[in-house]
Amino acid sequence: MVDALTRLLEEGRYARCLFFAEQILGEGGLPPSEQAGIHLIMSRCRLLLQDAPGAVLSGLTAVKLAEQEQEYDLLGRALLALGAAYAALHQHEKALECFQRYFAYRVYYRAAARLEGAAWKSLGITYQRLLQPERAVHALEAARTWFAAHQMERGAFTCTHDLINVYLYLAREDRSQLRPARRLLVEQRAIAARHPHDPFYAGTYLLDLAAWLVSGGNPCLGAVAAARALNVYGDDPAHACHCYLTLARCALERGDASQALRFVLAAMSEAVTAGQPELEQLAARALDDLVEREGLQILRHLDAAYEAAARFPDEMPPVPPIRRDLQ
Repeated sequence: MVDALTRLLEEGRYARCLFFAEQILGEGGLPPSEQAGIHLIMSRCRLLLQDAPGAVLSGLTAVKLAEQEQEYDLLGRALLALGAAYAALHQHEKALECFQRYFAYRVYYRAAARLEGAAWKSLGITYQRLLQPERAVHALEAARTWFAAHQMERGAFTCTHDLINVYLYLAREDRSQLRPARRLLVEQRAIAARHPHDPFYAGTYLLDLAAWLVSGGNPCLGAVAAARALNVYGDDPAHACHCYLTLARCALERGDASQALRFVLAAMSEAVTAGQPELEQLAARALDDLVEREGLQILRHLDAAYEAAARFPDEMPPVPPIRRDLQ
């Protein structure tokens, strides 16, 4: 039964998987260990369907049953799933506790030991969200080392990306932190060069390069790198949202609040297209920050757009640039 549900999960048939899982549990008669496995699958499905509260409830049940039955491989996986569900609810302290508990049972793992790199990465990202960058660096370095030792290049690459973000955060107070970020960018570029036909690698490298350049006081070069990343990603709205936000930051650093507004609005559009609430919140926060910092200039721009709209169809108000404008 668990194998059949796992196949539905892997095929992306989340609602159907949940339907059958609830039916199976409703019939009763299953041993606790098998119930734990089904609740774990339900937790993952619910999280993928953006039902984070439901994912937490299923995850808690899976953890309780797995711990009760001393099914440690199942327990390790359930703790990581529960931590991810808490993270989706922005309950990062609870997420941190789950990821830390994963390591408490490490000596008992067999199959779950393969998830150690992911656990370190989740721990690092959670520390980052809790604004504990030094601890985030330690965890992400451990994750990167683990992925590299197991020849999992994509995992090592994504950890490098996360580490660069942490060092750039630290560089706001200490510009010497730009140096380790530059070292990581060199390593990242070497990995991307080995995957010339995969836009994920080139796009991520270019976007990280753009962030490093603007953090180092080069917003013009940063905008060039961000525009190149936007072209590489093609029709990927989630990554395009990040590109537009970086372009907005570059424009703001150059003192062009009107252009920054256009890029933020474009980012919001891409976030809606991607259907990811976290991205929409990120773009909305960028808009709030922009209005707070450059409120007067933004209001003048909006007034001009309103006046142009009043003269429609003789004049059209400016609209956010679309990607082909940057190609």
